[in-house]
Amino acid sequence: MLEKTFGSRKANTIYQERVGAYGIGFDHEQKIPVVMTPLLDGRTGCFLPGGGIEHNETHAACIIRECLEEAGLHVIPRELICKIDYYHFIEQTRTNIYGIGYFYTMEIKGVVSEPTEKDSVLTWLTLAEVKERLFFPHQIWAVEQAFQHHGR
Repeated sequence: MLEKTFGSRKANTIYQERVGAYGIGFDHEQKIPVVMTPLLDGRTGCFLPGGGIEHNETHAACIIRECLEEAGLHVIPRELICKIDYYHFIEQTRTNIYGIGYFYTMEIKGVVSEPTEKDSVLTWLTLAEVKERLFFPHQIWAVEQAFQHHGR
């Protein structure tokens, strides 16, 4: 498993820790599902499906739940590709985040419902589009690792 840190811890700064699990899948055209959601500043952000682990759930359970909630996708998490630590400041809420993300490949079984999370929209991007549109650089790096790992 690969590990990488994005950003750095600033001295005398309090961080809110967030542990999450995320899925990276490919359809028959090698496109990747991403979730588009409005940001607080009016722009739209693109993110890998996944999110914070709730109530001691497993990484796999988190990915399955989040994919269904955010995108209406039925998925099967497969292989852990990388663990990424990242430091991020959220301007709108003035919050310092220390994120610990686990990124897995996933098998996409299909779209089974509409997203239950308000304002979440599923879209499918090529690798080139992912590099341009994903909001977080660490998520772009994770997708690149998944592509390299599976020889896509």
